[in-house]
Amino acid sequence: MADLVIKSGKVIDGTGKPEVRADVVISGSSVVSVGDGTEVEGNLEWDAGGKVVCPGFIDIHSHADFSLMADRRNEGAIRQGITTLVTGNCGHGPAPARDVDLAKRNTAGFSESWNVHFSWGSFSEYMDALVSPGLSANVAPLVPHGTVRLFVMGQSTVKPSKAELEQMKSLVEEAMTAGAVGFSSGLEYSPGMYADEDELVALAAVSAKHGGIYASHIRNRGEQFKEAVEEALSICRRAGLPGQLSHLAPRPYAPDGTFDHVLEMVNRAREEENLTVGIDTFPDEWGPGMVVALLPPWVYEGERQEVLQRLGSPETVEKCRDHFSDPTNYLLRLGGLEKFYLSSSIAHPELVGKNFVEIGHMFNCDPVECIFRLVLADGVDFYNVMLRHIFATRLELEKLLMDPYCSIESDGVVTATDGPLSNFTMNRSSFGYTIRFIEEYVIHRNIFSLEEAIRKMTSLPADSAGLSNRGRIEAGKAADLVVLDLDKLADNSTDEVPQAYPSGVELVVVNGEVVLDHGHRLDILPGGLA
Repeated sequence: MADLVIKSGKVIDGTGKPEVRADVVISGSSVVSVGDGTEVEGNLEWDAGGKVVCPGFIDIHSHADFSLMADRRNEGAIRQGITTLVTGNCGHGPAPARDVDLAKRNTAGFSESWNVHFSWGSFSEYMDALVSPGLSANVAPLVPHGTVRLFVMGQSTVKPSKAELEQMKSLVEEAMTAGAVGFSSGLEYSPGMYADEDELVALAAVSAKHGGIYASHIRNRGEQFKEAVEEALSICRRAGLPGQLSHLAPRPYAPDGTFDHVLEMVNRAREEENLTVGIDTFPDEWGPGMVVALLPPWVYEGERQEVLQRLGSPETVEKCRDHFSDPTNYLLRLGGLEKFYLSSSIAHPELVGKNFVEIGHMFNCDPVECIFRLVLADGVDFYNVMLRHIFATRLELEKLLMDPYCSIESDGVVTATDGPLSNFTMNRSSFGYTIRFIEEYVIHRNIFSLEEAIRKMTSLPADSAGLSNRGRIEAGKAADLVVLDLDKLADNSTDEVPQAYPSGVELVVVNGEVVLDHGHRLDILPGGLA
């Protein structure tokens, strides 16, 4: 007798092949068969007649490293059908940690208010703290360059010595041995911005030795977009490993035609050099960011108490005014502060949705001072006061989405509308990007077939991240599945009110265990390392 039989569904296997009417038979944590299961009895039989059965979605660009631990139900993932998350992106993450303050500062989606004990030093200790108590979803971590560099060099901006580079390589080695699937960088952020190509090649080569990938938030998506992509491709060539270019849309101020050249460059690398390169994006013109990223890096670098002193100093505010009037910052170039909207603040939730000019009026100060007051108000959690800004034009976003190698991701965290995570919002994609993509691009606009849309969220990210057991409904593969009712399917989040789960996700199965059944959450934690 099978453990679970999902009967009579429209099975879309994740590869892009047309749907077939079939039964999916599951025993233990694996799919046993896909086809006619009428003679098979199951301990649980679920009627999927008229509904779509597909692989669990894989979020290849998540920042859920810490929030997964704060609420192990992983609601924001499970309720939109995400069963596996690739974490540690953009060089951000909580491990390895020598100086806990620096590691916390380099973790996107961290709050002291969640009361998770930061108990680890090594990456393997972090993985044990993450996985051993249980999770609802699977996790595939990347080892973050920024955190590795902080561990060895602190806030140093110089080239590492030979000994320092060897120590960083040993940390990447330890992380890969502990279960990391690759190495990530964030080259627009401190401290990643201080690394040169040779440093990144040396560390990526350790990932390559273990069959891992190199995922990069590249150095520039504006005037130097082409050069930044060439650097990423060069790292993959020299280190000998697959690459994943994160949220690859050009900044709106990138020169006309640059994106076409970038896509041609990446395609040539695939076709002429057999270089394996994936790309990804979230399906939204608005992107998330840290409010402190509007400030010069020297303001928020270093120990958190030192940063708080600088943030509270009128002298610091005055020193930074020229930075705003003569912007070179990659965010400030997007426009005036009236075009940046507060998306998350623990101290000032009543201001979420307002832009910084409006908030300045409410604080009775100018917008520059208001930024300092906002980030200071959250105390040691200053790094996770969040904003939303224009990520890409609609034309360029859709050009990226149409690329056959482009996976769809969240660039978000795992969060919830209740419990400890309800005080933090990174972006609306944290609640419903999978369903929004299907609803907008398949059902309403007919840009993609449903099979192709599902491929871009299942087998494609699985292949790009090297997750050979995930992303397909196939005998012998992990039983991560989702059942969708297309008649009920709706993304209920908005940019202004992102905290809403989608409708139409009827069943979610993780490693053969039902975790969501018609909106009812089961109190089990079957997730683990992907």
